[in-house]
Amino acid sequence: MKEENYDALFNPQTEVPDSGTTNNEEYSPSAQKGKNNVYQSIIRFVPWWKNPKQSVIDKWTCWLTDPVTERGRFVDCPSSIGKPSVLQDMFWKLKKSESVALQKKAQIFSRRHSFTALIQVIKDENNPELEGKILAWRFGVKIWEKINAELKPVIGERHDPFDILNGKVFALVITKVKGFNNYDQAKFHDKKVPLCIPNDEGKLVPISPDTDKRKVFEWVKENSPDLDKYSFKEWDQETYDYVNHVIGAVTGEASVSKNYSSLQNKETEEGDKDSGGIESSDISSEDLNLDSDDTNMPDIDMPDLPKSEGISGNLDDALKDL
Repeated sequence: MKEENYDALFNPQTEVPDSGTTNNEEYSPSAQKGKNNVYQSIIRFVPWWKNPKQSVIDKWTCWLTDPVTERGRFVDCPSSIGKPSVLQDMFWKLKKSESVALQKKAQIFSRRHSFTALIQVIKDENNPELEGKILAWRFGVKIWEKINAELKPVIGERHDPFDILNGKVFALVITKVKGFNNYDQAKFHDKKVPLCIPNDEGKLVPISPDTDKRKVFEWVKENSPDLDKYSFKEWDQETYDYVNHVIGAVTGEASVSKNYSSLQNKETEEGDKDSGGIESSDISSEDLNLDSDDTNMPDIDMPDLPKSEGISGNLDDALKDL
């Protein structure tokens, strides 16, 4: 017979779990998390060690709301991988309906293009403990357009933001406009900052062309979130059941959903639909202090970046086969 621990009942030492939903691998800035509804930070993009050519993961997602419970969940749209999508079918079926009421319900099945990439936090006064870390950042079309403008400029020279030696820093400025996150003031600056990794003393220092390729590869691999988790996921039975339920509820052919395990109140990148806040015109990315010493990262002034000591090898040769 198992011996009971009676003393534990009188000395429980209860631990309260964290009620938050923070993902330690993700970077989740938003206007409401900043000062006076303005979030400012400096980051640089990092290539995915598993497949550098696909350092940006993109897919189409739908925030699918149950019209009965008014709660919902994100569902990956099969159109992300070129498959037929019942979500798109329902959207256009309702959109083209002669009923105005059904036309309005088409929005339930609308999809949005989402992207995920790895970034290293250079400076973030809102969360200084994140400085130096590589995190996954999920963003929308506006940020993607800024990246694409660097990769495929209409005029000027091409710049690869994921170049770990010559990538430009990205001044992230998020303001609140009409209750939503606005990224108009965010932009790339001419300042280039190499990836920073710990030296033998554990101090973060920028890499150089002479940095050991294997050391860089192993550090990036060990400290990067897996972007595979953010790619399109095939639907499981629970997802099929939920989508079918919502379709039935919209068309009036279903009862209240009983499976709430994956449902939540909507919290999206756009932010809460409340009024007020600072408009994008009230602040500029030029206000960011790129030269402040108040940071855990090394001095990012070029060209006086320190180099790792006692390390040799060609970095380009190291990373071309990643």
